[in-house]
Amino acid sequence: MNLYITRLNGIENQPKFLQCMTAEIAHWLGFREMGIYYYNANAESDGNRSVRYDGMIAGISAGDVVVFQFHTWNGLKFERGLVDRVKAYHGRAVIFIHTVEALMIRSSGFMLGETVELFNQAEVLIVPSYAMKRFLVDSGIRPDMKFVVQEMWDFTTGINFTGEPVFRKEIHCAGGFAPNMVRNWNSDVALKLYNSSMAVPNRNVTNMGTLKAEELLIALSKGGFGLEWYHDEQAYKYMKYGNSLSLSRYLAAGIPVIVPAGISCRKLIEDNHLGLVVNTPDEAVRAIEAMSEPEYRKYVQHVGQFALALRNGYYTKKCLIDSVQALFREDLGKTFLQESDIYDLDDYKFVSAVLKKSYGGKLVLSWNLEGEADGFFLYDASGRMIEETENSRQHYFLVGGREETEGFQVKAYINTPKGKMIVAKSALVQLGAGEYEKPLVSIVIPAYNAQDGIARSIDTVLAQSFPDVEIIVVDDGSTDNTPNIVDWYASNYQNVTAIHQENAGVQAARNMGIAHARGEFTGFIDSDDMIRLDVVEKMYHSVKKNHCDIAVMSAYKIDNRGYEEFMRYPLKEDAAMPVENFLRMYASEAYALPALWNKLYRTSLVKEYPLPPIVYEDEAWTPYVLSYAETVCYLNIHGYEYDRSTCSGSLVDKWAGKSRDEVLEDHKRSIMFYLEHGNPKRKELLKKLADNELAYFGRVMSYPKYEEVRKQIAELV
Repeated sequence: MNLYITRLNGIENQPKFLQCMTAEIAHWLGFREMGIYYYNANAESDGNRSVRYDGMIAGISAGDVVVFQFHTWNGLKFERGLVDRVKAYHGRAVIFIHTVEALMIRSSGFMLGETVELFNQAEVLIVPSYAMKRFLVDSGIRPDMKFVVQEMWDFTTGINFTGEPVFRKEIHCAGGFAPNMVRNWNSDVALKLYNSSMAVPNRNVTNMGTLKAEELLIALSKGGFGLEWYHDEQAYKYMKYGNSLSLSRYLAAGIPVIVPAGISCRKLIEDNHLGLVVNTPDEAVRAIEAMSEPEYRKYVQHVGQFALALRNGYYTKKCLIDSVQALFREDLGKTFLQESDIYDLDDYKFVSAVLKKSYGGKLVLSWNLEGEADGFFLYDASGRMIEETENSRQHYFLVGGREETEGFQVKAYINTPKGKMIVAKSALVQLGAGEYEKPLVSIVIPAYNAQDGIARSIDTVLAQSFPDVEIIVVDDGSTDNTPNIVDWYASNYQNVTAIHQENAGVQAARNMGIAHARGEFTGFIDSDDMIRLDVVEKMYHSVKKNHCDIAVMSAYKIDNRGYEEFMRYPLKEDAAMPVENFLRMYASEAYALPALWNKLYRTSLVKEYPLPPIVYEDEAWTPYVLSYAETVCYLNIHGYEYDRSTCSGSLVDKWAGKSRDEVLEDHKRSIMFYLEHGNPKRKELLKKLADNELAYFGRVMSYPKYEEVRKQIAELV
């Protein structure tokens, strides 16, 4: 048995470099080379092409193995004919997929069916990533296909690197990038561009010009970070399913990398501490600015160990060895799960899934899964996968460019050593009109210049499993597109009411919503936050069953680092408790933010005690209205998602532009409101809460005058 590998010639580009590098690594393993010349294959006659094939495979004998590096840029007809000719001589075919043109290039999507037919002629497929494997399985790869997953490109080099990279707050970009990212670069962290003709916009961006491969590797090895980013949607898709040579170049040079969260090798990078996985380059800049030299040294140590494998071609060697072994062993390379397989585990179950119309001609798919999955696949009615999300807490997804009559399905998966295992699937859901009859619960959403998030917030309320929810959106004099978005929802959904008023502040907007609320209970959601599918149903049933005035739930805070548990209390769940117990819990903590949005209130209560027209009105109002309730119930469901990933909403932002005395007066005014207007029966508990609140702000602000206010409040009768 002889081993062959194809090698592309006659073209000077990155694909040729990759095929040549792979072929050179294969030589070390005893593979022979089968040259493929790049030419205008479509202009060649069938007879001439047949002669060409015979010349290429002249040495092939029965039982020989050929690893085809595809694609060749000679077209599917050429590639299919070559594989067929090898098989006609009883050779065995392995296809090493570098890229899938039908997936990576938008205009080539029509070629997917033919591409899958070509791949199905092989016995083994070497694929760039588990995501690509999943895509191909969903696209029609035959059930008995064997797979080998590459994970990352090697970057072989004979350079003898001396010394370790130096901690420099600079970013190297030797691959693709978004021009707008460069034009808008305003960080003190330096950005260095390679192999680019782009004019640099400012002193912090440097065009290093075009360097030869070895020169570039040496330049990168001096220190800093390597940025692997994308310039458009197609480039992002390539990162999601394929592997990048420039990423491997950075690692081979010994420097940590910066990659987007959707990249195919994210887990490999995170688990091996090879760099930063971020949502935006700005997030990476902030991390670098805050990084210490010892932290950087730790990254360099991990990358240095990892780089040895890339420089010596071990990823490619492993792929080639595994693919040959898979030809002769039944227990290697088999597809872990077929499309129809669901590994039924009791811990995972889709409770519901909903499809609604969203603003802008899109559809929004929402779901509720019991159990902690690692991600989700989304399918259309034909069973074709249309999207994947690796957000384990995802429950909301916008689907664009689809007909309203289409149906969709969600499948949850968990990561295993053998790939992604599907553990649950939803029913096929289609667009429904809903069953809204009367408002039992009112949800108030104040909105001011909220065009970037308001549709998402409304969508998550519309998706609620509880049918009798009215949504009152109060546009507080917005000057952007918010009024049009709000009016669209009001005209398309009978349970959405749009109210427009002159700008008067968020407390006035909430009070306006309260005045129009017709439900027995009322809740609030901010215009950039979300709630999960079953929140209203669970909260409503809890307050009714337990005869409570207020239901409280735990929440998640979302920032650029992901999800963080928020507002979780050490309380018995789904049981009535005296409000004194709840306030006592607040007052006993070092400081627990009394947020208004993770609660459902008896409407008569909030109508009687509206929000005050002061700064920090939510911090003033929540203890105030709680003090007039009698009973509270708590659910640890993390149903509210307080999203600061696009709008920080931090205390620092609230205090920006104010002196410490001004901030102190604002806090004092909000605290004095609930002390002076709160229920006199609970005055001592409110004083204790105020004391802890002032102590907290005093620590954050490092301002001793908070101690003076604490003493004043302690003396109040």
